[in-house]
Amino acid sequence: MVKNWIGTLALALAAPAIAQTDPSPDRAEPDGGILVEAPPSKGERKRELRRMISDLFRNPRSGRTVATFLDSPCPEVFGIPDTSGAAIASRIRANAAQLGVNRRTPRENCKRNISVIFVGPEKGQASDWLADDSELLDHLLLYERTRVLKEEGPVRAWTYKKVLSADGFDIPDRNGRSAASLANFANRVVFPTRLSKPISVELSGAVVMIEREKAHGKSLEQLADYATMRAFADLNGMSSEHAYAAPTILTLFEDNDAPGALTGFDRAFLSKLYRAPRNSRKNRFFSVIAANAERDERETALAVQQE
Repeated sequence: MVKNWIGTLALALAAPAIAQTDPSPDRAEPDGGILVEAPPSKGERKRELRRMISDLFRNPRSGRTVATFLDSPCPEVFGIPDTSGAAIASRIRANAAQLGVNRRTPRENCKRNISVIFVGPEKGQASDWLADDSELLDHLLLYERTRVLKEEGPVRAWTYKKVLSADGFDIPDRNGRSAASLANFANRVVFPTRLSKPISVELSGAVVMIEREKAHGKSLEQLADYATMRAFADLNGMSSEHAYAAPTILTLFEDNDAPGALTGFDRAFLSKLYRAPRNSRKNRFFSVIAANAERDERETALAVQQE
């Protein structure tokens, strides 16, 4: 459950709205020459995408699987005008519905489990917000805390996780209390396979903190879709020095020519992530997502050729 401190970070934007920019498609030609390369084969493309997916995911703890939301995402936005925040939250919910993230029927009284916070300049840069002993990171294990603190750029994001049985239920001990840590031992015998784990890991919440000044010039759709990717999966931040195999909204704060919305890769990534068995091993997650993204690329290219 997201802590109450989030409300104290909700700050009003100086600007009344965040304007959308029109990224320029101009690209320089190298020395005026033309370099012709054969497109990668189906297998090569899958391997390229799989490497990208592996780079994006924060590796799960040993013995755990990739974490996903079991409850329907319920976002709330802080630090910008209410109308803009509502638009971002609405788009995040729409993305969840379109991409199959909603695995349970939304409750009437939706309880916040995703917080998107735009932090004002009076709080300093992102590198100043958190420290190793920060109360905001108390719930994280040491290696998870280190990942958050080492993230570069104007964003800090993390998730809340809960270990459940392979079917998504708490495992009670003999006194009726939750004992999720016993799931691995308790279920080991009934899952004699190398393709699946005897447990699953649920994302019970997510926090995405963004430098408010860096959000200027980005559209509300871009900001909502970026938050969608960071909240619906436990992902690393992007590096401007790294070349990625496919366009992704995750480059929003690193690339002046960033996509205007979720890309084909992003949609394939999330839809397959949430269609895969919840207790799949991480390598299987990576492989099936890459295969889905590669297939979608080929189908899109074919449809364009037929037009």
